[in-house]
Amino acid sequence: MRHFALPFALLLLFSLLCLSCAREERHYVVGVSQCSEDIWRDKLNEELRMGEYYHNNLTLHIASANDNDRRQIAQIDEFIAQKVDLLIVSPNQLHTISPAIERAYAAKIPVILFDRKTDSKKYTAFIGADNYEIGRTMGRYLALQLGGRGKVVEVMGLKGSSPAIERHRGMMEALKAYPEVKVVGRCHADWLEGAAQAQMTKLLATLPDFDAVVGQNDRMAVGARKAVEAAGRGHDIIYMGIDALPVAGGGLEQVRDGGLRASYIYPTRGDLVVRLAMNILEGKPYARDNYLKSALVTKENASLLLMQDEELRQQSAKLAVLRGRVDTYFTQYQHQKVYLAFIVIIFLLILGVLFGLYRYISMKHRLVEAATQARLQFFTNLSHEFRTPLTLIIDPIDRLLDDTPLDDQQRSLLQLARRNVRVLLRLVTEILDLRKVQNGKMQLVLTEFDLREQLQEWVNGFMPAFERRGLLLHLDLPDALPMRADAEKTEQMLNNLLSNAIKFTPRGGTISVRATLEDGQVRIVVADTGVGIAKSRLSHVFDRFYQINAHDGKGTGIGLAIVKAFAELQGGSVSVESREGEGARFCIVLPCRQEGDSEADNKAETTPPAEASDHRPEPDFLEPDEGTSPTLSPETDRLTNPTPPEERPLVLIVDDNEEVREYVQSLLVPHYDILTAVDGEEGLSKALARVPDAIIADVSMPGMSGIDLCRRLKADAIVGHIPILLLTAHAQHRLEAYDCGADAYLLKPFSSKVLLARVQNLLSNRQRLKLVFSGEDNLPPKPADADEAFVRAFRDKVQQHMADPDLNVETIAAEMGMSRVQLYRKLKALTGNSPVELIRTTRLRRADLMLRQGGRTIAEVSYEVGFSSPSYFSKCFKEHFGRSPGTKPA
Repeated sequence: MRHFALPFALLLLFSLLCLSCAREERHYVVGVSQCSEDIWRDKLNEELRMGEYYHNNLTLHIASANDNDRRQIAQIDEFIAQKVDLLIVSPNQLHTISPAIERAYAAKIPVILFDRKTDSKKYTAFIGADNYEIGRTMGRYLALQLGGRGKVVEVMGLKGSSPAIERHRGMMEALKAYPEVKVVGRCHADWLEGAAQAQMTKLLATLPDFDAVVGQNDRMAVGARKAVEAAGRGHDIIYMGIDALPVAGGGLEQVRDGGLRASYIYPTRGDLVVRLAMNILEGKPYARDNYLKSALVTKENASLLLMQDEELRQQSAKLAVLRGRVDTYFTQYQHQKVYLAFIVIIFLLILGVLFGLYRYISMKHRLVEAATQARLQFFTNLSHEFRTPLTLIIDPIDRLLDDTPLDDQQRSLLQLARRNVRVLLRLVTEILDLRKVQNGKMQLVLTEFDLREQLQEWVNGFMPAFERRGLLLHLDLPDALPMRADAEKTEQMLNNLLSNAIKFTPRGGTISVRATLEDGQVRIVVADTGVGIAKSRLSHVFDRFYQINAHDGKGTGIGLAIVKAFAELQGGSVSVESREGEGARFCIVLPCRQEGDSEADNKAETTPPAEASDHRPEPDFLEPDEGTSPTLSPETDRLTNPTPPEERPLVLIVDDNEEVREYVQSLLVPHYDILTAVDGEEGLSKALARVPDAIIADVSMPGMSGIDLCRRLKADAIVGHIPILLLTAHAQHRLEAYDCGADAYLLKPFSSKVLLARVQNLLSNRQRLKLVFSGEDNLPPKPADADEAFVRAFRDKVQQHMADPDLNVETIAAEMGMSRVQLYRKLKALTGNSPVELIRTTRLRRADLMLRQGGRTIAEVSYEVGFSSPSYFSKCFKEHFGRSPGTKPA
């Protein structure tokens, strides 16, 4: 593939340069839920659209609830379902919309409350005017206009909405300073002019007189004024509103023309709302509460504000025209760049195609090989992953067959399952073997054996399959065939050839096995009278993943590739002769004696028993009653009875696979206290905190692997003594496991009985070490290691502080750089005694030695070894030695 690298690299580089300006950036979708529709909302929506216009990566979806709570809730839920990037909400009422807003917040959608609030605190930011301050300002201005005395009618907005509540509260707070200003009437008009006119008409029937009307927006103030004028009442009444919109008939014109005494600018500032939204979406700093600036509008400044608004409108219109022209020019520029890029890309593609055609013939074999390697690597990785679930299948089946009373049908079904699981395990092993041969990592294990005897034994294993299929077997072997070769790989080659012969030979057919010795080479021939192989397929039968008769779905195309690989690994060869419909004849040629050291010559260097098995499954042609089950040693058999709770060792299981972790725990829990961890980091933390008696860890885990965990534990003085058993599906991890200090290693799938026996053996070995470290036996001490050095360091600390009656475990633990619990667990694991017991035993032994030497009284000796009371010393001495301090040993 490297021959294509240069042209396509140039193509990629040029494309990136040409299209760099058109680099795709994150696009955001924002949902806007307006509570109503009016001229104030229209102005806000226009400003929001302008803000969207200035952000090319922003799309706004604006919806209005028309003062309907249910509709607004439905709109918010729809935005949540659409998974918008951010939600802007102007709540209709204070309480009713809160649950919907909280649902959006819980869905990780940022929520901006604009103009109005809810009673929920679950929002991202708020932006809007300070309605409470607006109410206070209007209240103070009203009181001044009335000269501190008068009657007021308040026309409020939508009942339950936050602006109505806060503006009313602010105004009433301001009027507290003017007790002679009274609110004599109040109504809710839902922010609408018509509703205000109707409500004011009703109030007029009950109100004799009043001096002012305060509307919570300009429209309601105008509606109230129309009702009063229609009733022919009071021409000197003061009318005030809020909003001061610069639109035709809006608050600014009403104040300028005298329809309203005053209004208050209630800013929309949609541009600031969009800016806040983009800051949140792009992760920029923002404030949670953002209050917009506003001001009181009177007749003195209304005309000026209208002139400023008109100027702003003209400038905005001009900017829109300029932006349109810029967009047109930019679009044309982008089109030209794209056309140029397409021309260059097509040109480079033509060059690449021509170059590829030129190199095609020379690269064909390499590409096919690369594809085969990738496929084999995929199957290898997949095969490793199969070992974990196979552990959770094959071992429980074996346990059920061995330990559970079953009827004939149940036993038959379980044996069928076990037989097919072993077929799967055999396929997994073949793929791993094939990969190992290909990578040059497969090693020969040479032994001296008689091939005649072995062939007889191997063929006998197939007899049930011959009988079940009604096939005849013809065996032709010489008297003796001494060989020096890899017996296991030779057996696997024969098994694969016989399995193929059985599959493709119909009932009543014949299969023959013949072995001869010629010129220092052994020829093993397996022939059958089956369907045969077409001539066009003969040259491919030993190719990896090639099936002889692909249409019938039999086989995987691995078995014959294994035969070829193992034959060549031993310096031999394999060949085939066949005609379609007349059967096939396979011939393996191997040297009689392989060069190299045999297994007998290297017994001192052989792999430990726990790791030696390659987990060769039993042949898939066994009858249901022919499977064998592993047996337990007397020591392992002891584990069939649960261990009493007070004698249970603590075992830590570290595995990222929950099912494997739970299965291993179920095996050990009758005999041990169990501690589990889901990865290496948690396993290390729990091991240091609890100091277990043994650790079982998987090798392949995310983050800290089992190898790394073992290396960290063995290097730590607190937990370095703990025996560690590693589990893995990768056989190549074996050497790494022992290099990092692991005490044992099991390859998946493993037998539960083997696992139990191995854990028990590790703990038994550790128990035997306790006798050495405790000093209670007569065995010669081991060469100094980390555990012995630790116990020796503890005894040295005790010796240094022997005369101190206040010596305690905390003091020694602090000097040794560990906690009291860690010191206790480690000493208990190494010696079988607690630190307190070891301190007392050391003191008593020193005292016994001093008493034997003479020259001191019992009291003097007791004080010198740290006992504060001679009577207590005598009591402890007698309990330990079975005699009083003054009595000589028998």
